[in-house]
Amino acid sequence: MMMTLKQHFINSLYYFLITAVLGFFLRLESTAFSVDIPTQYRFIVHTHSHIALLGWVYIALSSFIVYFFVEKWNINKHYRKVFWATQFCIIGMLIFFPIQGYALFSIIFSSLFLLVSYVFFGFILKHTKTQLKLKKSFLLIKYALLYMVISSLGPWALGAIMTTLGSESVWYKLAIYFYLHFQYNAWFVLAAIGLMVFLLEQSKVKIENRAFSKFIVLFNIGIVGTFFLSCLWASSHWSLYLLSNLGSLTLWIGLYYLWNSIKSEFSTFYLTLSNQSRFILQFLVLVFLLKLLVQTLSGIPYIAEIATSNLDVVIGYLHWFFLGFISLFLLFLASYLQWIKLSNFNLGLYLLAFILTEFLIFYRAATVVLQWAFLPNLNLYLAVASLLFSVSIIGISLQSIFAPQSKTQRF
Repeated sequence: MMMTLKQHFINSLYYFLITAVLGFFLRLESTAFSVDIPTQYRFIVHTHSHIALLGWVYIALSSFIVYFFVEKWNINKHYRKVFWATQFCIIGMLIFFPIQGYALFSIIFSSLFLLVSYVFFGFILKHTKTQLKLKKSFLLIKYALLYMVISSLGPWALGAIMTTLGSESVWYKLAIYFYLHFQYNAWFVLAAIGLMVFLLEQSKVKIENRAFSKFIVLFNIGIVGTFFLSCLWASSHWSLYLLSNLGSLTLWIGLYYLWNSIKSEFSTFYLTLSNQSRFILQFLVLVFLLKLLVQTLSGIPYIAEIATSNLDVVIGYLHWFFLGFISLFLLFLASYLQWIKLSNFNLGLYLLAFILTEFLIFYRAATVVLQWAFLPNLNLYLAVASLLFSVSIIGISLQSIFAPQSKTQRF
């Protein structure tokens, strides 16, 4: 029996659950209640990060992109092969990363994943509905997928760097940051904006051409420029600060033009949303703007030094975006399409987990940076708070599986 795209998304939700459970055990490791596991801590970190980005976000985003842009017969005929090839790679990584970390078989499966993602990019370019290829939303999706491919240059470079320079080389870290930057700040962000613009287009919201064109140009410049923020730990040369701060500035101006392009009729779409969806959308905007603000401030030498010398600041920032923006956006869109049942209780539990974990991570960073008093049992509180993610995802999954099936309107 053939899986639907809704089932593909539910499949990605299971990967999100695995990610959350692994995150809980990683948090538990720094407490008195740590569990002995027959593997190394860093191997679990590798598994956690790969399943989060590739099992959860990649599968979820690709499901929405295919659903919005590809003819149904092409999904049945061609996409299922791409989907199962992707699953083969992810399951391979899920098996071998905990066993060996970055070694032969995990590298093989992660490399195969990159190749399959290129095939997916080609599939979207080839099989998008003709009438959608000139849409603004599809332009954003093309840029998003292009940056996904560009980000993969980081992992490809790691093999050569490890062989010639070793994992202690500055280039090793730069390759990882290159990958993360173009994943988080380009592929994920542009895909989310593209999917939202698609919803606006389907709701007959008029998007002003000139302002939108300026947004595209400025945002692309900003994406490239802000990569140099990831280089400031390696060098404090004035040119890196200049390029990164110009990048941040163009991102803000680009967002201004994006809002100008849609603001005249945005309320038409907004008023069609449920109260819950409106709340999530407001929360997403707040989280994204604060993320962009922190990113901009990291172009100040004093802040850059703090960010590069304190791991909790980096982890808190990455989780802020991953859990507070892109993951919540995916849940929002799945709920909008009625692919999942997102109750106010499970949503509240998820947001509680997000707020508590972020507060505790940044508080722990402040104990080092600002010499705040260390809270007794802070690491235990952080582990318990992170467990709430697993509980909320289980609740969403169970409710979605056992809730009465609703007919989803295909655009």
